[in-house]
Parts: sequence; structure tokens; C-alpha cells
Amino acid sequence: MTRAHDHGVPYADVDAGDVDAALFTQEPAPDGSGVIVSGRCPRCHGATRTLFPWARPGTGSKGGLGRLLGRGTTSRAQDEPEPLLAEVHLCECGHAHPQCPPDTHYVGCGASWRIRR
Repeated sequence: MTRAHDHGVPYADVDAGDVDAALFTQEPAPDGSGVIVSGRCPRCHGATRTLFPWARPGTGSKGGLGRLLGRGTTSRAQDEPEPLLAEVHLCECGHAHPQCPPDTHYVGCGASWRIRR
């Protein structure tokens, strides 16, 4: 059962730690501009959806993401991390939680986490 979005959680810069990859999906952006990662914030439980554009710092190279989505080369080196598993994810539930700074770039509860298999 999915927990309801807790709109009353006050904004705070909180590291939620590692979150199971099974709780998130990733798909190509409809316009081909990158990869969209969707799931629920582990802190406020709001639906969060983030676009990771191609060649964004921290997500590997265009070639690395291309391999992840089945474009270009289909193999990756054993020691090369999956680009999105190396990224820090931020709550982007779209709700301005109480105490949310007006100048924040991410509208959500302030949580961050890493996705792990």
C-alpha cells in the first residue's frame, strides 16, 4: 500500500540514505532530451519525477546514458557505475512544504537520497 503524501512535513535538508531501486522507474523523456526517474519521496511520500538531461554533470557521458537506454554500445565496463545509480536524487514532489525557502530550485520537502539495487 502506498502511503499518502504528507503535505505537512516541514522543509528540511535531510539525507534519507539509500532507497531501493525497485521503488523507482526510469524511462526516456518523450522529447529524447534525457531520462526521467519517477517514484515516491522516502520522506514526504509525494510523487517525484526528475528529468536527467543528457550530459548533465554527475550522470556520466552521453555514451554512458545511451548504453543505459539501449542506444549505441550495449556493454559497459564491469567497474563503470550505472549513471543514475550514482546520482543524488532530490524531492521534487511539487508541493511547497512549510518552511520551504522561496529561492529553492527544487519544490519539495528538502529530502535527498541515492537509489541502490
